[in-house]
Amino acid sequence: MENKIFNHENIGELVKLFKEADEDEGGGLDIEEFSNLMKNLNNNMSEEDLLVLHMQIDTNCDGTVDLGELLDFFLAKGECEQLLHNDKPFPRPIKKIHVDHYKNIVKVLFRPDEEDKERGEQFLSSKKRIRTYQKGQYLSISSDGFLNCWNESFDDHRIIPLHQMVQVLPYSHKSKMYVTDMVYIKELKQVVVSTIGRELLFFDCCETPELCQMCYSIIIEEGTVSAMNYWSNGTKAVFSFAVKGNLFVCISHSIDNGLLWPKAKEKVSLKDYDTFYMSSLLKKTSDVYQCFKVPIFTDICSRIRYFPSLSSFAVCGRSSMKMVIATLPKAPSTTFNKINFKSSESEACFTCVEYCPSTGNLYAGGIDGVLRVFDPNTTTCISKLVAHVRPITNLVYNHEDDILVSLSDDKNVCVWSGENLQCKQRFTVDMDKAKLSAMCYNVYNNELVLANTDMGVYLGRGTDLFRDTSTSHDKPLCGVIYHSIYKQVISVCQNGVVTVWDISTGKALIQFKVTEGKCVGEITFSLDGNGRRLLTAQDRKMKLWNFNNGSELSVHPAVLPKEVTCIVCIDDRVFVSGRNSKKIFNLDVDGHDNRFLEHDYLPDISSMDVHERTLITAASNGNVVLWDVDTSSVRYWLNGSKSPRIHFAFTKDQGQTGELRVKKSEQNDKSAGSKSLTASEKTLNSHLTLSLKSREASIEKATLLTSADGYIYAWTATYKGGLLAKFRAVQDKEAVITTWSTDPSEQTLLTGDSTGRICLWDIQGFGVKAKVNKDPFEDINGWPVSLCPPPLLGSWQAYLGSVAGIQCDPTCENIITVGLDCNVKLWKNTGHCIGVFGKDEWDATQPNLVNSVVQEKTAKSAIPKTDELEAYLDDTFGPIKPGTDERLIKRFPEFEWVYGNTPTASRNLPEEELERDCRWLLNYKPGADRLKKLEKKEYLQYEVPSSNEVCQGSENISTPCQAGTKPGRKIKIKQGDPIKSSFLPPCPPSEQVLNREHLPPIQKSVEFAHQQTPFEPHPPHTPNIRGSQASTKYGRRLKIPQGDPIKSSVLPSFPLVNPMPRMHRLLSQADD
Repeated sequence: MENKIFNHENIGELVKLFKEADEDEGGGLDIEEFSNLMKNLNNNMSEEDLLVLHMQIDTNCDGTVDLGELLDFFLAKGECEQLLHNDKPFPRPIKKIHVDHYKNIVKVLFRPDEEDKERGEQFLSSKKRIRTYQKGQYLSISSDGFLNCWNESFDDHRIIPLHQMVQVLPYSHKSKMYVTDMVYIKELKQVVVSTIGRELLFFDCCETPELCQMCYSIIIEEGTVSAMNYWSNGTKAVFSFAVKGNLFVCISHSIDNGLLWPKAKEKVSLKDYDTFYMSSLLKKTSDVYQCFKVPIFTDICSRIRYFPSLSSFAVCGRSSMKMVIATLPKAPSTTFNKINFKSSESEACFTCVEYCPSTGNLYAGGIDGVLRVFDPNTTTCISKLVAHVRPITNLVYNHEDDILVSLSDDKNVCVWSGENLQCKQRFTVDMDKAKLSAMCYNVYNNELVLANTDMGVYLGRGTDLFRDTSTSHDKPLCGVIYHSIYKQVISVCQNGVVTVWDISTGKALIQFKVTEGKCVGEITFSLDGNGRRLLTAQDRKMKLWNFNNGSELSVHPAVLPKEVTCIVCIDDRVFVSGRNSKKIFNLDVDGHDNRFLEHDYLPDISSMDVHERTLITAASNGNVVLWDVDTSSVRYWLNGSKSPRIHFAFTKDQGQTGELRVKKSEQNDKSAGSKSLTASEKTLNSHLTLSLKSREASIEKATLLTSADGYIYAWTATYKGGLLAKFRAVQDKEAVITTWSTDPSEQTLLTGDSTGRICLWDIQGFGVKAKVNKDPFEDINGWPVSLCPPPLLGSWQAYLGSVAGIQCDPTCENIITVGLDCNVKLWKNTGHCIGVFGKDEWDATQPNLVNSVVQEKTAKSAIPKTDELEAYLDDTFGPIKPGTDERLIKRFPEFEWVYGNTPTASRNLPEEELERDCRWLLNYKPGADRLKKLEKKEYLQYEVPSSNEVCQGSENISTPCQAGTKPGRKIKIKQGDPIKSSFLPPCPPSEQVLNREHLPPIQKSVEFAHQQTPFEPHPPHTPNIRGSQASTKYGRRLKIPQGDPIKSSVLPSFPLVNPMPRMHRLLSQADD
């Protein structure tokens, strides 16, 4: 049986299936009964998927799924999936453009730069098509005669006062211009403006607005023009307008030679430009130029549309009670065939009209907000579509994407599928209170422009511009969570939108909003202790959500601080802290037993974490207080800037606790809300804590990591414990750690800093007391602190701004990051960007790294040839004799450790692999230091030692330094600063980064991007002590045991990776 989507209409069927599956009639389905139910609905689900789905629906974690949970899940999931951006034609918010107009804009038009320009199309799949964004200009005119010429991005415009170009007869009063309509003749580059002055004005309007001028006019003797329309196919042009109840049609069979017959113009004109009288045009016709007058009805014509596939005009009356279809006559006849459509007395069905060639039906909007479908041949109403509640004012069909857009006068927009007439999207235009006076639907770019006194633009999907500017969220990200059981990524942005992503494909599964209205601000969120529910804190409220279907489960009664900094869950208790609040909320997840914690050492709480039954809280002043969760008493406290020791909490060091009571005045506080934090404000929150939960609390191993001012400290959070190790974890002097996390086994530490750099550290041997006496260490008041940093596994530049969150999968092969650029990105642990969630597509289940479909298709057009690769290598490194392994090592000596013992590769290289490797090599840019080494023929040497060999330090500190990583590796390198040399070359955020499969090996010295500086040692604090020990100008004493200076030149080991598995075969094939 195929997948079934349940809604309110078929809810009875779901209840029946539930009762059949509940064999024991216990009111709940266990995993076996639930599996039988779901197999009846979908026989393709595996046992693992059924178990995960059972956990997703069982939100109260009682082990069974009751009927209420099942109904809530399916119904809410169906509604929540409608909010996804995947199928919305206009998924982005409006772009508002302020226009310096006091009067309403009556018309907006788009004129492409080259209408016949071939727009390249790139097929991503059988259902999705990407077309090139068509550049051009937008023309808008206000009712007082000001014409604005905008570029396609609305960043620049020119104002043309058309009312100053219009002349009046001598001794006549010059009245103000009042524009009623405008059309654009693209072949002649002319703008036609209708006013209440019984005159049609034609202006030359080329791409240079300064050259715009009046060219001629048509004088209408019968009255004022109420509506206009223009159509052409490049040769034939049809210009029509309405006066009262009459339709006037001007046809030119050679539009390049003009719209009107030149012989019909007046020989003598009292104005500086030519004039035509409509009565003369009706009399003087030819085979090329024709003019007709067609009586339509006694009502005033309000809308005119010409449909070329029908060769007919659709004219709507101002009363919306009638519509007439007038068909052009075939020569030599001059009689129009007319079909009348009438509304019933209680309905006014014809405010606007549109024709869909794919279905052959007419669509008419009515005053009652109903969209009716008519057969143009029989005048019968086929169906009625209800989506609006106010009169429909505009209808436009987009043949490129087969969608119909309707607009009502209450600023509601509905987007209909032309195939099945289903409403794909409904939204309200976010503009001021004034009614919309104009709408332009640019079918070239699927761009919707709306206007009153100002303008608003919705960029729809379908173009390369939309694809290239797409982001995961509309606002900066607040953080990210990875759910390892569901294999889902949960991200929240500052406008309260939560999106659940599938990590294997990058597609959005669920999207819902956790805030009310247009609230924008920092949102703190976390999973509960069981990982089933999502907790969000914003607007002084904590809400519980089922993030699998977007339903709100409950609202906690406690009133939280305005700016919540952290949420930590321990079983059924939730601890919440605020930015400018001393109070720590100790809440029951169900709201029954609520307490609080306070401490004089904590003026505010910047970070929290938990280790076993210990709550760890950190303040911005550097104080860290450790609480017993069960007794609410303080166990220890510490401050790294004052002492390296852990302080036992005596009676005087205890905090305050008590019952939390909710005041009515707080519940009604109208000032609730939070502001959107800037990057600099986020940087201030640099005091972070991270508990290593897999380590047992002891004095020998650090169980607590803290970060401040760019340094990471390792503490033993126990009695008589203290600071064991520290190191600087950022490059830039002003940078700080903004987010961090570990893999599930807590062997790798992932950090993101304020400069956008991601680092992966091997912390298996970091913070071990047995190594302090062997490593280079610092003596702080008799307390030794190791200065040896953990091995750096990888580092790359991920963002230009701060990193807001970082997570990894259980194997730490895939890294998930979020930043202030509104993007959620997926990386390989080598620094290769797999793609952006919601923008790119990938298949993470494949063994090999897969680029996004967009990247692969785009790169196909610029694939380098083998001879181009050869020329690039020769220009970069100089010509050498062709070879296999020897050739590769000579050109890329830093990869000698990879290819030193590699056998000759196969020469049968597939076409796709050859193309991908060529692109990688052309993007490979060697640094200046590497080129100098090539000139001096000084290459890095790598060896694979035995398992009992250890990594040693540098010449600056001659103490032996254990690697702390997997045994059996040693890297020999010239003597230098171990901290500087531990960094990978920075990877700038460009398109080339997306195509690079691996980062180059770590070098001795690198060139830092964006004015970054190498790491610097921690400034000492102790006074200068004379003696045999080495001392510095800061007065801190360093105990440096004697060691072999030659052995000390070896850096900490790094994991061996093969960054170029196919380059060897590529060069071998190129020689053939």
